[in-house]
Amino acid sequence: MKSLESNAQSGAHRTWRNGRIAAGALGLGFAVVYLVEGNNLTLGRMRSPGPGVFPLVVGVLFALVSIGVIFDALTTREPGVSSYPKGADLRRLLLVSGAFVVYVALLMVIGFPVATLAFVICFARLVGNVSWFRAVLGGVGLSATVWVIFTLILGVRLPAGIWS
Repeated sequence: MKSLESNAQSGAHRTWRNGRIAAGALGLGFAVVYLVEGNNLTLGRMRSPGPGVFPLVVGVLFALVSIGVIFDALTTREPGVSSYPKGADLRRLLLVSGAFVVYVALLMVIGFPVATLAFVICFARLVGNVSWFRAVLGGVGLSATVWVIFTLILGVRLPAGIWS
């Protein structure tokens, strides 16, 4: 009886480990693609950073986190408890994923401010379960803050879409 129980645990451990390795590898793949695409942008100088600095920093951090996930999966002895989302959680996950795909697709068409505002509102309502007022307020605040930081302070051009 003991051997059957240990086999079940090792199967769960293997599934958990393989899932973590796959997630880390997928993240690492996205980081590499992001770094390659960002490589076309100029880095600028220390006093005047160019548009390539942000993709470089984000890509390197994303790659390091992905490598950390893979390393953790390979070195952890006891698996965590994992389960796939079901019911309302699965529905919410699919809606947020779909909203992100729509955000990326519309970013160049309707521009960063409007696309980000809409995405943050959807995300806040789906995940945060907040009121419409708070979702809109958060969307306006986040969109405006990021726009000011990147466009006005750092001089990075964000997609303006139909507003250009």
